[in-house]
Amino acid sequence: MKKNIDNFKIFYSSFLGKAVSEILSKKISKLWNPINKSRIAVIGFGSPYSESINKKIQRLFFLIPRRHGKYHFELTNKNLTASINEYALPVDDQSLDRLLVIHSFEYLNDHKKFLREAWRTLDKNGEILIIVPNSFGLWRLHYKNFFSSLRTFSIAELNSLLLNNFFIPIEFENSLFFPPINNSYLLKNMNYIERLGNRFFNFFSGIVMVKARKNYSAVVLNEKQNMKTKIISNTKN
Repeated sequence: MKKNIDNFKIFYSSFLGKAVSEILSKKISKLWNPINKSRIAVIGFGSPYSESINKKIQRLFFLIPRRHGKYHFELTNKNLTASINEYALPVDDQSLDRLLVIHSFEYLNDHKKFLREAWRTLDKNGEILIIVPNSFGLWRLHYKNFFSSLRTFSIAELNSLLLNNFFIPIEFENSLFFPPINNSYLLKNMNYIERLGNRFFNFFSGIVMVKARKNYSAVVLNEKQNMKTKIISNTKN
């Protein structure tokens, strides 16, 4: 088995991969309205989706997990790329407006630790967009066998993870309703299949997307409650 980074490059250079990036790019653009001078980071393998991110950005970071291997993006001087540890992001506190997580979340061993780190890097009104394979979808085995992903997710699991780690889920999207095969007929009709799937077969989509907003007030209240508990405990002692 090749390194993950090579698998991503092979996949997205194929007809199937290009069809996938076209569909998901539209979804990303739909979920994220343009923000001028925004600061965005992409964690995972996000080069096929760079065009769907607002071009009037202030700074764009491509953060590649070390387990994926090294990859050089052809970026402008406004953009930076780095090999990173997902649990210790090389980004300052509250320095990002948006965080796109694609081909990354399904490889993590500690999702709580990652989400707390993501929370740290996002501004008070920052948003995270996570794209993961659906536990019940047609693509789950493709992700496991071709991309060597560790797990898949349901909407309920994502919702619970985000709520328990100081994020407020705003919107869920399902996509990729066709099987992961290079069938010219299916791919030529992928837009029709997507519309049909979104209407009747959301449960079986290949991937799940969730947009969530940083819940800054929840942490403040939690810290106040912890301080109150400590004061009461010290008083009793």
